This record gives sequence, structure tokens and C-alpha cells, in this order.
Amino acid sequence: MAVPRVFISSTCYDLSEVRDRLVSFSESFGFETSLSERGDVFYHPDLHTHESCINEISNCQLFILIIGGRFGGKHKIDPDKSITNAEFIAAKELGIPVFTFVKEGVLSDHNFYQKNKSKDFAEEITYPSIENQDHAKNIFNFIDQVRLSDTNNGFFGFTYAKDIEVYLRKQLAGMFFGFLSERNIGSQLKSTNDAVSNLTVASRKIEELVKTIYRQVDTAHADNVISTIEDISSAKEFFDYISDKIEVDKFIPAFAVESLVSFASGSWVDFILSLESFSYIHDIQDKDGRTTDALGYKPSKRLVADIDGDLTNSELQVISNMEEKFSSYIRLSIEDKREIIMAYVKSLNK
Repeated sequence: MAVPRVFISSTCYDLSEVRDRLVSFSESFGFETSLSERGDVFYHPDLHTHESCINEISNCQLFILIIGGRFGGKHKIDPDKSITNAEFIAAKELGIPVFTFVKEGVLSDHNFYQKNKSKDFAEEITYPSIENQDHAKNIFNFIDQVRLSDTNNGFFGFTYAKDIEVYLRKQLAGMFFGFLSERNIGSQLKSTNDAVSNLTVASRKIEELVKTIYRQVDTAHADNVISTIEDISSAKEFFDYISDKIEVDKFIPAFAVESLVSFASGSWVDFILSLESFSYIHDIQDKDGRTTDALGYKPSKRLVADIDGDLTNSELQVISNMEEKFSSYIRLSIEDKREIIMAYVKSLNK
């Protein structure tokens, strides 16, 4: 059975006791741990040991960072960073959950440094928690890097290893609760989707049943009536698409109703261009940097790309749907057309 693997990142010699306690703590949850000093990291013969440590992080699911008073070894690639610093960056880039702990003494000195770092004497102060004063600024900057990150920026001060255990136990419980909640939501979504699917099937069955009954009641005219009902529904979808796509409240002026009702020849593009303010918008640039003309509402509401342009599959599908639904509109009687358009005029002018 696969189990989570925990990468414990810190300087080794001054925090060895804490690291040992964290191994026992992690194993009590059934987790595996990865510590460089225990041989848990594969040191590839063709790579520097620092790179081997970084590579090991990708095999882990949790990352525990402990910041103490030592800077540790300088990273081979960037000497301004410690190997611990580089490990944190790698974990963050991989999106691994990071739990950061800073020794209380270091945290206290960091706060003091923050308040005085703009003053000349800030770098001349002796910080009791820092082993080598030359590294004080780098350690404090590392804390700031964690603190100011967009994600994984929580940190917790500690005095004893048990303080970390208490905090981690609560955090892991929170993660487990989140997993159970998401699982429950996923189950609810599946039930909802199943219900919608069943409703769709039921709706189709009811529709077929109504058609069957109608044909039995009015054998002479049933097919024509049913066909008209379907065309009205499809024509309404045509106008729904336009109003939803361009997000314009009043795209059919009242004075244009009769001209739209009497529209009998031409394509759906011609029909839309007869609506006020609609035109071809030239030189529109899409997300891929492609420039094209588009049919839309000035100055920037795009309805669909120019039908003569280089279209994507989704745009071709839109055009096909528009042609089909507009054909339904054309087949309707003048009275049905007027009723549909007047309904839109009233709804959009509320």
C-alpha cells in the first residue's frame, strides 16, 4: 500500500534531536520519512549531493521545514542560498504542502531585525540565536521568503520538538478533514449529475409520450403542430445564444421588430447584421495571438468569428448550431416570429 513520504529539511547538527523526534512522529502515522543523514536520499554518482537532495523532494508528498540558528551548507548553484533554502524552493515549485517551524529565539531575533534593518547598526548587532553572525541576514531573509510567499507561507515558532508535534497533529487532522469533505462533495456532485441525467431521460420520455398522445387525439394536424412547437423552441435558443454571448441588455430595439419579423431571405449572419449596432469587427486578436474578423456588437462584444476566417472546431460548431436554429425561426409563421421577438423586447427592457 502506498503511503505518504515526508521530507524533513533543516540543518542537521544543531537540530538532530528535533529531526529524530519528527521521524518517530511521522512513522506513528504510518508515513515514511526522508532524511539525508539516514541514507534515505539516493546520491546519484553523476550528480552533486545537493542536486540529489533536491531530486528526492519530488518523491515526497509532505515537506517539513525547520529553521534554526545555523545557515548550513551553501547551495552549489547559488551560494547565497543554503541547501535548506533551495529545498524549500523546490518543494514550493512542486506544489507540495510545506509546514515551516522556526526556533523561538531565531524568530525573536528576526522580529528585532525587522524593526531595525533600515538603521546603520542593524548588521552590527549580535543576535544571540544565530551561531555565525555573518549568516544572520541570510537566515532572516529566508524567514521572510517563507513569510511573504503567495502559498505555503505559514510558519510556527517552537521551543521543543513536542511543540512541532502538537502543531503538526492539528494540521494533519485538518488535511484529513479536507480530504473527507472533498470526497463528500464529490459524492454529492455525482448524485446531482445522476439526477440531472435521469431528469433528462425522463423529460425525453415525457416528450415522446405527449407526442404519442397528441397524434392519437389529432391525427390530421399533430405532426405539423409538434413540428411548430419544436421550431419555436429552437428559435428561442437562437436568441438566447445571442443575448447570453454578447451580454447586451437591449440588442433588439422596439422599432426593429417588424423588419425582423418580415425577414424571410438571407443567412443568420445577414439577420444579425440587420440588428442595430451589429457589424463585423476587424482585427480582433484571440488568446493565441491570431488576428481575425468577427461578427459582434461594437466595440468589443464578439459573437462568432468571421465565417470566412480560419475557424476552430468550437467556432464551426457554433456556426452549425446557429444555422440550424435560425432555419427553425425562418420556418415559423409571422405571428409566431412576432411573439418570440416581442417577448425578448419586453424581457430585455425590464
